[in-house]
Amino acid sequence: MTIHYVTAFLFAFLATVAFGILFQGPKRILWLSGIIGGLGWIVFIVLKDALSIRSFSANFLATVVVALISEIFARIWKEPVSVFEIPAIIPLVPGLGMYQGMRYILNDYANFGSEALMGAALDACSIALGIMMVSGILRALKTGRDIARQRDWERPYHRVCM
Repeated sequence: MTIHYVTAFLFAFLATVAFGILFQGPKRILWLSGIIGGLGWIVFIVLKDALSIRSFSANFLATVVVALISEIFARIWKEPVSVFEIPAIIPLVPGLGMYQGMRYILNDYANFGSEALMGAALDACSIALGIMMVSGILRALKTGRDIARQRDWERPYHRVCM
């Protein structure tokens, strides 16, 4: 079982690094993006297979993990979040579901095809929702800190001394 997870991590790592190169990401952080993509894929596999969580929820939670780690690494390495996040999301994209849906439709199995395409669309929506939720929460926290810092800066300290 652990060999399955190691090979899954390795292939997700390689796919993430390959897309990082394709998107012309900075070379010094490609391996970090690969680690994030591999971890996201492992989270997805564990949730879906080992814990029998549905694909939508597993994709959402794996995306939340990817987005959080990407935000942390972006602050540590002083790079934009998208440099880490976009390549790392690639292993989670439901390409097989889209392919199977179109293949079923082209072979006159419209019911199976529409079901597969709907599942892929829901998985894609869960990825977008996970990214938006994490970035929105962190942006709201940063904005709240900035407002509090500005409020403290504008306090009239000279009145205390009078």
